[in-house]
Amino acid sequence: MYQLLVTVLSFVLIPILIKRKVKLGTAIFIVTMTIGVLSGIGMGNLGNTIIGVFLNRYSRDTILTVVMVGILGSLLKNYGILNRIVDSMLLMIPNKKAVMMIMPSLIGILSVPGGAVLSAPFINKIGKDVDIIPARRAIINLVYRHISMFIFPFSSSLLFIKAALPEINIYRLILTSSPFVLGMVLLGYFIFMKDKVDGEKNHTEITFKGILNLIVLTSPIYMSVVINFITGLPFFISMLGSIFIAYLLSNKKHFLKTIWESINYNTIFVIASILMLKDIILQLEGMLDIIRRVLVMGNGGFSVLFIFMVVSFFFGFITGYPTSPLAVTLPLLTMMSITQNELYAYVFFLNAVAFMGYFYSPLHLCQVLTIGEMKVSTGELYKEYKLYFVLQLVLAFLIAFVLLTFVH
Repeated sequence: MYQLLVTVLSFVLIPILIKRKVKLGTAIFIVTMTIGVLSGIGMGNLGNTIIGVFLNRYSRDTILTVVMVGILGSLLKNYGILNRIVDSMLLMIPNKKAVMMIMPSLIGILSVPGGAVLSAPFINKIGKDVDIIPARRAIINLVYRHISMFIFPFSSSLLFIKAALPEINIYRLILTSSPFVLGMVLLGYFIFMKDKVDGEKNHTEITFKGILNLIVLTSPIYMSVVINFITGLPFFISMLGSIFIAYLLSNKKHFLKTIWESINYNTIFVIASILMLKDIILQLEGMLDIIRRVLVMGNGGFSVLFIFMVVSFFFGFITGYPTSPLAVTLPLLTMMSITQNELYAYVFFLNAVAFMGYFYSPLHLCQVLTIGEMKVSTGELYKEYKLYFVLQLVLAFLIAFVLLTFVH
C-alpha cells in the first residue's frame, strides 16, 4: 500500500509543478526520482534504471526516433513544405468540411509538442466560412489532429508501447485500433460538423499534375513508413529517407543548421523520464502485488477493463501526456495470464483510455494552444465535448469487449 500511495501522490505533483512554470520534462523527472527514492527500491537500482534506459535497445530506438520525427516536422514547417501541402490540398478538395478533417490529420502525423497549433489557423478560417462556432472549431482541430497517434507507427504512444512490450507488432496493433479511429472520425463529423452547409465553394480542379504534386509533397511523411515496412530497419533509420526527401524539396539554405536547431531536448527529456518511470514501476513489487490482487478479484472481462480505465485516465489527465499512464499500466499486463490476441485487445484499450485522459486534460498543450488561437475558454470546450466524450468511452469499451469475447 505504501508504494501505491507514493506513486499516486508523486503523480499529483505534476500539475502542481507545471502550474509553477516547471517544464513538463523536468516535472516528470522529479516525479520519477521521487518514486524511485521513496519507494524503497534502493539507490543502486535507481541508478541502474536510469543508465539502463540508454543501454536498452528498444528504449534507445524510441528516443532516437522521437528526435528524428521532431527534426522532420521542423523541416517541413521551416521550409514551407507544410504550407505547400495545404495549398495543394485546397486546390483539389472542393468540400471545406472534408478539408477541415484531412488537414489536421495530416499535420498530426508530425509528432511535435503542441503541433495542433500548426493547423489551428487554417481550421479557424475555414470554420468561419462554414459557420461553425469557435469552440467546435477548436474541437475539430484537436480531434482530427490526434487520430494519427493510433495509426502512424512513429507516434510517441506506439513507440513507447514497442519499447515496453517488444513482442508487440505495431502494424497489427494499428489494425486492431482502426475501428476506434474510424469511430472517432465519424463521431467528430456527426456531432460537430454534419448540420453545417459547406458554404461558397472554392474553385477546385482535380488533375493528374495536382495529384502527383500532392504525392510528392507528402512523401517525406509517408516514405519512412514505407522504408520501415519493406526493410524492417529501425524507425529512426527509416526517418533518414524522409529527411533526405525534405532536403530535396527545400531551398537547401542552412539545412544542416536547421536540423541541429530542430532537436527538441525537452521532448527527449520527457520521453527518457517516462521510460525511466516505466522501469521503476516494474520494480515496485508491493504496489504491483496490490494491483495483481485487484485484477484477480476483477475476474476478467468488464471489471478488469474498468480498473484499467480508471488508472489510465487518471494518470493521463493529471499529467497531460499520453505515455505517462502507459508507464504505469503496461507493466500490469505482464502479471496477467493472457493469450496473444488478448494482449492486443488490452494494449489497444490501455492506449485508448490513456489517450482520452491526456486528450481531455487541462494540461494538454495542443488544447491550450488551440483555444488560444480560437479565443475560447476551457469551459466552453468541455461543454461541447460532453456527448463526444461519452460516446468515445463507450466505443473504446465496446471494441475491447468484443475483441476479448470473440477474438481468440
